[in-house]
Amino acid sequence: MSHSELGILGIHRRAGNWMRRARHVAGVLARFGFGSVMQVMGLERFLPARWQGMRDEDAAGMETAVRIRLVFEESGVTAIKLGQALSSRTDILPLEIARELRKLQEEVPPVSFDEAREMIEAELGAPLDELFLEFDPKPVASASLSQVHRAVTRSGELVAVKVQKPGIELQVETDLDILLWAARHVERYSEWCRQHNVADTVEEFAHTLREELNFLTEAHSTEALRENLEGDERASVPTVHWALTRRRVVTFEWIDGLRVDELEELDRAGVDRRELADDFAEIMLKQIFYDGFFHADPHPGNLRYRSDGTIAFLDCGNVGMMGKRMRDAFIRLLLAIIDRDAQAVTDQIIVIGSISDDTSIQDLEADMEKLISHHGQRLRSSGRLGDMLEEIMGIIFEQRIRMPSIFPQLTRALAVTEGVCVQLNPDFSFDEAANATARIVYRQWFTPAHVLREVVEFVRLVRRYSMRLPRQFSNVLAQGLAGGLTIKLRPTGLEKYMHRFDTMVNRLSFAIVVAAVIVASAMIFTSEATASLSGPSRFLSIAYLVIGVVMGGWLLYSIVRSGRL
Repeated sequence: MSHSELGILGIHRRAGNWMRRARHVAGVLARFGFGSVMQVMGLERFLPARWQGMRDEDAAGMETAVRIRLVFEESGVTAIKLGQALSSRTDILPLEIARELRKLQEEVPPVSFDEAREMIEAELGAPLDELFLEFDPKPVASASLSQVHRAVTRSGELVAVKVQKPGIELQVETDLDILLWAARHVERYSEWCRQHNVADTVEEFAHTLREELNFLTEAHSTEALRENLEGDERASVPTVHWALTRRRVVTFEWIDGLRVDELEELDRAGVDRRELADDFAEIMLKQIFYDGFFHADPHPGNLRYRSDGTIAFLDCGNVGMMGKRMRDAFIRLLLAIIDRDAQAVTDQIIVIGSISDDTSIQDLEADMEKLISHHGQRLRSSGRLGDMLEEIMGIIFEQRIRMPSIFPQLTRALAVTEGVCVQLNPDFSFDEAANATARIVYRQWFTPAHVLREVVEFVRLVRRYSMRLPRQFSNVLAQGLAGGLTIKLRPTGLEKYMHRFDTMVNRLSFAIVVAAVIVASAMIFTSEATASLSGPSRFLSIAYLVIGVVMGGWLLYSIVRSGRL
């Protein structure tokens, strides 16, 4: 078979997968009462006839947030991953929906050992017996994209081998194609989607998921986190076995230990849970405030307390990275929250985020003042900083402020860290730990060395822009004198009215055509020449009139149905 034939077969297979997945997603949306969403997305044509025209009220027995979660659960692996990613984006989702999406779980059965072995041998280029002395055919863990096997290397080291499930990459790519197409399609009709840059969010998710499918990315992230924590005797990160690591297979040092939520086992081992909570909080805060590179999903399943007293961080594929300016802005925001300074909180949110035309600075300040005063005393006593950050994100959503993607990832990591610490020690005060760490960093900003670096950077910036400005002004002036200066104006807020005007013109044109058909057919039908005709000629003139009447009736029906008669 030629390469061109193989390429054509691949295109047909991809198109077939696309159609099957689109039909499945359309069916799930219809089943849970999102028919209007399908109409906007153009997916209704993929539905079986019995589901077409189904109204949203047909599933009104369940809350909207629950129905949205069920849609994600029923739509497959990629949708579950998307739901989990969106669960931290309370800047673009209502709080109740984000909290419901956090219930999404990846309960996926493992593939057979033969399939896993075939994948390992294809990636590593050797038979399994030549790669490992021992290999447990039963996986110790299974997720949506991969599964983990315990093995022993030829050098006798105990390792964890993470294998990508066969065929999952094609399924994910098909789902991402549908998601990207749907996001761009919906943005054409939904002002809310345009305001929140839904297509950009989906593209960002697609990039993240593709990176997750590349196990080399996780391996490099693990190594980077390991290097950052190397000097901390309280933390450990598994070593990567690079000789047994490829794009779809990654091998780590095997980590034994207790999960940090196994409280009874920790107590039996004589672990001081208060000290463990303090150590874990300090390690996470160091990653965020000092390194700007942190484990973004530090839930108990990704943490182990080892016999040597260290806390091991597993599954380091999901990491967050912040530049110095974002770290500094977040530290100022955190200190403002802890100091109960609503004005400073508002100022930092405006600095970090991008306000829209619908944002009211006065309402934002009032909402922050109300939230700070309401949570202030509780934060000082038994309140949780994570809950307050979450409610701040809810206000950001209501005020249509778009935050950088790292910001919800960061707030989510802090909330999870606080939850783990409170579970270990119910009396733990996360705001005190965060306050102490943030103020240490804050004081470092005013050391002579740091101030000197800031001054040098500022002078360098001023010099660069002062050298650019005359040249740029000269270019603009030259273009103006040559008649090549173009000014582009982009009106906003007119899309809805243009769409209505376009619909009105289309209906008017259609009405003129219908009127012409009816008038012409009536003239032909009543003329003397037609009256003398019989048989097919007279039948055609009658059919012409009927067609005109039907078209006019359809136009009237569509106008009545739109509710704008």
